[in-house]
Amino acid sequence: MNCSAHFIVGPTASGKSAAAQYIAEREGQLIVSADSMNLYRGMDIGTAKPGADERNKVDYAGIDLAEPTEKFSVAAYLEAVRPAFESGREVIVSGGTGLYIKCLTEGFDDVPPENAELRIELESLDVHSLEQRAKEDAPGLYESLTEDDRQNPRRLIRILEKKHGGSPAARPSKSWDSKPRSTVVGLHVEREELHKRIAQRVEKMYAVGLLEEARELSQLELSPTALQAIGYAEAFAVLNGEFTVEEAKERTIVRTRQLAKRQMTWFRNQLNVEWINTADYPTKEKLAEAVSGFWKKLGPTKIQM
Repeated sequence: MNCSAHFIVGPTASGKSAAAQYIAEREGQLIVSADSMNLYRGMDIGTAKPGADERNKVDYAGIDLAEPTEKFSVAAYLEAVRPAFESGREVIVSGGTGLYIKCLTEGFDDVPPENAELRIELESLDVHSLEQRAKEDAPGLYESLTEDDRQNPRRLIRILEKKHGGSPAARPSKSWDSKPRSTVVGLHVEREELHKRIAQRVEKMYAVGLLEEARELSQLELSPTALQAIGYAEAFAVLNGEFTVEEAKERTIVRTRQLAKRQMTWFRNQLNVEWINTADYPTKEKLAEAVSGFWKKLGPTKIQM
């Protein structure tokens, strides 16, 4: 495939989606979402999916690809977004699912599909949920961990991947190791500011109807990924009388912070990222201008599919 795209990556709540939307509205690009939760239909509020107004102004791919009752593999995602790159239009890829970005920029052939899907599912869990999963799925391996390791998400994910076979999906394949890494643009947000944005996002989710959306979803036989998704698991707990709303909000904030930290670790270790410090650009317009400027300097990234 002889196609290319401009990439914008970053942790959740960093402003990458808003920047991509702003640029695409003015320049006419198609946006490919690289977010593993945006692909589920009916999971809109808790995933901060682009709304109807935004999608009326800009064409999107990689959104609403599957029912929340279904499992959806990385291979299926790549096949679903392929037409966007073959359309002949300029494309922006925006998202925080590092494995999707990695596969788009360096190829998918040597990545075990089941492990890739498992990694995405496990990275959506907090330490408590990972610990419970490890106790159930890999009790022997769990018992071999030290007390410190039982509170370490990476250790817990590692034993679950080992239990389910193959090498961890997060480990670069030989094919990845042999390929030069493309440089993509990323948004860096200072920790205190990112935590503030995450808290504001969670408050907004509840204000605009997360519990009502979760109530509708709870009538379905949801996939494990949907059941354990950040924000939704806590909303389901409120509906079941297990959490108060305030407890659910707080846990969602904690899990989202943990996710943001894992995302940044992935980007630093697995990609070449030209970071833009968002604090240097006080408005959405200024930030979008900076992103466009970096894209012009770097040029588009070749898509490996």
